[in-house]
Amino acid sequence: MNLDNHINIVSIAAHQDDIELGCLGTLIKYQQRGNCTITNVTLTNGDKGSQHDPGMPYEAVAKVRIQGADAVAAALDGQHICLGYPDEYLYVDEAITNQVVDILRAARADVVFCPPPIDYNTDHTNTSTITFQAVMLAAVKTIFTDHDPLEKYPVLYYMEPITGMEFQPTVYVDITEIFERKCEVLRLHKSQMKNMERSGWDLVKYAKIVNAFRGLQCSVEFAEGFKPCLGWPRVQPGCPLP
Repeated sequence: MNLDNHINIVSIAAHQDDIELGCLGTLIKYQQRGNCTITNVTLTNGDKGSQHDPGMPYEAVAKVRIQGADAVAAALDGQHICLGYPDEYLYVDEAITNQVVDILRAARADVVFCPPPIDYNTDHTNTSTITFQAVMLAAVKTIFTDHDPLEKYPVLYYMEPITGMEFQPTVYVDITEIFERKCEVLRLHKSQMKNMERSGWDLVKYAKIVNAFRGLQCSVEFAEGFKPCLGWPRVQPGCPLP
């Protein structure tokens, strides 16, 4: 892959903050390098993500969470697309798979990030399954959606699961120089900063711990770790990561 050419990055996750925990630093590096288009996609509306305020109506929770993801995408000079499926009840079917296929085609995706096949939440693992299939179907000419098939298959990378359980990265991105910017953008998720306190951490504390640990593994201060999907035809020569 020629890194001098314009590159289209699509990050796909179940909830509004999953992308930010998994690859926000890498997206900021893409943004600062320039010559790229960033599209963040969430499959659910996040409406169950208000453990700190259980009485908050689902519609209000979804609105706040989507606004947070919109703000993050705007900070990246990108866009956020929410498909709006019910939080915690995301399933794999033809309709949602084809929606993701069409998003990849509309974005002319070159690089795709998604959750790994193993994670703590089935919304995450089902998102991984949906994305795995959609990346291939996006270039299949006998799958018909609103946009034309891609000319080549995107490269697929797995972000690490929450707390890195059962996941050992094989590719690292040094985010030391932009780590403070990552923390600043994470704070745009005001509701989730509060919501995650029930687990003993917020989004920024989580990033400081996990990204420092991945940095230790590759001899820098802060890093994000990924695994390339090795399922044909989701591999391209070279490394498109910034």
